[in-house]
Amino acid sequence: MTWDEVGQTALKTLSAEERRSGALYLDVQELVPGTTVKIDSKEIRVRRKTAVAFVDREPGVNWGHSARYLLIDLENGEIESIEAQFPPFLRKVPKTLRLVWKGESVPDWTVVRPE
Repeated sequence: MTWDEVGQTALKTLSAEERRSGALYLDVQELVPGTTVKIDSKEIRVRRKTAVAFVDREPGVNWGHSARYLLIDLENGEIESIEAQFPPFLRKVPKTLRLVWKGESVPDWTVVRPE
């Protein structure tokens, strides 16, 4: 899958509300089997080549709020959705993070950009 295809695959999982008032980010760094990804306080072990997407349901809200992560299998496009409260960019925005979607009601100032 290309990164554009991965982004489109993630976009298809958004609910109508997430599309309207949320933001979808994709980390364009491939995770290899055996590595871990930290989601809130949990470490999730990756079993296949995986991409991570983040659905921010409430952009602009500080601290913990409704969000979810998508672990996308890069070989078959299967997605595991994991509910969360914190973004992957609490302290620093990864250079590999890309905005895939911004809802129509989301102000530009709330969009996170790599440093």
